[in-house]
Amino acid sequence: AIHAFAALAIWDTDLPYRIDRKLNLGLLNPPEITHFYEDMLGSHLQLDGSVEKGSVVFLGDSITQGLNVAAITNQAINYGIGMDTSYGLLKRVSKYNSLTHASTIVIAIGINDLIRVKRSPADVLKNYKVILERLPPETKVIMQAVFPVDETKGLSGTNGKIIQLNEMLKVLAEEKGHTFINIQGLFLNSEGNLKSLLHVGDGLHLSSKGYKLWIAALNQTLSNLSD
Repeated sequence: AIHAFAALAIWDTDLPYRIDRKLNLGLLNPPEITHFYEDMLGSHLQLDGSVEKGSVVFLGDSITQGLNVAAITNQAINYGIGMDTSYGLLKRVSKYNSLTHASTIVIAIGINDLIRVKRSPADVLKNYKVILERLPPETKVIMQAVFPVDETKGLSGTNGKIIQLNEMLKVLAEEKGHTFINIQGLFLNSEGNLKSLLHVGDGLHLSSKGYKLWIAALNQTLSNLSD
């Protein structure tokens, strides 16, 4: 019974899917809305009512979830959820009342659409447009470009889709008057892959060095917005 419980607990995380992808097996098709998503959203909503006015709210997937937002500003809230997609964010964004009195909203989503759900960049863009429509119109929004991956880690063909999606997101940000951050040049090696020092070994999730580069860029962007 203990072994069965442990197996179920592991299955309810993204670990099996990460192993499947790393071994390039293609055997698992994870649900888009997971139990982990529901649990994390419940925790977020418990917190949401006490979020102070003027906070910076971060919305995203596991890469955002692992971000030390306190290193960016002491009035920051991290609403990242591992394995989340643009569809998952679309479903939950209207539930956060704190967004109505946030100073800035930072969005970083899209990689799981491309590698988990196999959603096209054009379809990710459609979800992104609806997400932006559901945000308070007067609030500053920062749209983060999707980070590159290391295609040698079972992610072949992904970076081309990332480039295509980022180009679409840049145009969307300009149309809406939002800020777009694209620091791909800091993350790419000579082969066009995510540098090995900047990910944890799976070709996708950022290492502490990768996060430091992102934090520096976010700090600079928020400083520019406040000037």
